[in-house]
Amino acid sequence: MRFVDQLYEMYRGHFNGAEEDIIAIVVGTLQEQSADDLNQLIDEMEEEEVFHMVANYFIEVLKRKVAMEDERPRDVLH
Repeated sequence: MRFVDQLYEMYRGHFNGAEEDIIAIVVGTLQEQSADDLNQLIDEMEEEEVFHMVANYFIEVLKRKVAMEDERPRDVLH
């Protein structure tokens, strides 16, 4: 994806392999974009890229839901 390639080139020297750094750069960059900008990025993506983006989003949301469910105390029946 062209946007990711541009982002990588812009911040190439700032990545140290830590996931937190990558997250901070991506989130910070996306927060600066308008909804129209984000829609334009999606329109420029290939169908497979959109599929992977949506699939990764659903996977992450489901993982969070499962983690939250695991953290909730269970009612114990006596």
